[in-house]
Amino acid sequence: MEKIYKEIKKSAFKIYILGGLFFLLLGLVLFWGINNKLFRYVFVSAPDLFETPSSQYADGKWFTCDNNILYDYYASDDDGRYYVTSTNDGEYMGFYVRNNKTDIADKISDGTYDYLDGIETELPPIYLSGKGYLKEMSATERRYFEDFFEAGGANLDDYTFTYYNFYMVTPMSLLVNDEGDNNIFYSILSLVFFICGAVLIINFITGGYKRAIKKSMAQHGVLEDVLERDMAYATRIGNAYIGDKHVLFYAFPGTIVMPYDSLIWAYVMITTTKHTTYGIPSGTTKSYSFTMWDRNHKKNMVSIKDEAIGHQILEEMYRRAPYFFTGYNDDLANATDKGNYSSMISAVDDRRNAFLSSQVPTYSQNATDNVLN
Repeated sequence: MEKIYKEIKKSAFKIYILGGLFFLLLGLVLFWGINNKLFRYVFVSAPDLFETPSSQYADGKWFTCDNNILYDYYASDDDGRYYVTSTNDGEYMGFYVRNNKTDIADKISDGTYDYLDGIETELPPIYLSGKGYLKEMSATERRYFEDFFEAGGANLDDYTFTYYNFYMVTPMSLLVNDEGDNNIFYSILSLVFFICGAVLIINFITGGYKRAIKKSMAQHGVLEDVLERDMAYATRIGNAYIGDKHVLFYAFPGTIVMPYDSLIWAYVMITTTKHTTYGIPSGTTKSYSFTMWDRNHKKNMVSIKDEAIGHQILEEMYRRAPYFFTGYNDDLANATDKGNYSSMISAVDDRRNAFLSSQVPTYSQNATDNVLN
């Protein structure tokens, strides 16, 4: 069995490890593509906005801030307001505040004007604090921004501007409303991909790839030492080990062990898929599977490389156990689907008893028809 387990592990490596790494990377890439700002928020250090000269400002650059200077808002949208603030260089710029913080912004604005009017001796003691990024004003935002200053009859030449808006954000705001985009769905999807990848890798490391074969053995009452002796001299064809008493297929998502005593009907199935491009046929593809019906009326299917290998496997199995039904047949399919499966089981039992008594009848279609009718 050690040889079998090595083959199963080798086959499982491609799925569990390589597949796991693929899903891990897919999850990370998708999350980064959707939430690159969230990564920057969490992992990238940022200088203080008001301690940095405006000459170093740039679109998309991140800063931290503690702001207690606002001069009212010059524009608004559904999610917040665009306030006017000033840098330590005396330049005016925009400062975006989301709706859940506009009450604080309005208090800061009132306090700022009270300070400028001499009503208060200090700027307001409340702040809008956090981390965010600069975004260059659009043409519309720039027009509204300048209109704010001209509304009172001021001359724009009397002011110095830096045409950026600072967007202060939180991790949740970046997920729920990143400049109008809700990233929750794709973030969850990327997390699912990441978890799937991690589970596959952990499953391989902990030997999870063996669970399928152990489950299959338990379903058919196969003892490991009996299977091990049978597999010691088994014939390998494709992904099948064919012994005198059992056949073992190793494949994803699981390995199948089928004792001949449990096998009723086996055949090769070919599935043809037609492809179209813009409604125009563009070709077909074929997939192959080996199908086995057991005594419990369960259909067991495993992928194989091609039709020829499937028939080689079937012939080798039948050579060792010439009593189960082989090849696809409409009468057998009807018996399987319409409540006559017990007749198939009885026929196979009779043939097995005859085989064990060295009285194997000639297998033919007529024999099949007589059994089922």
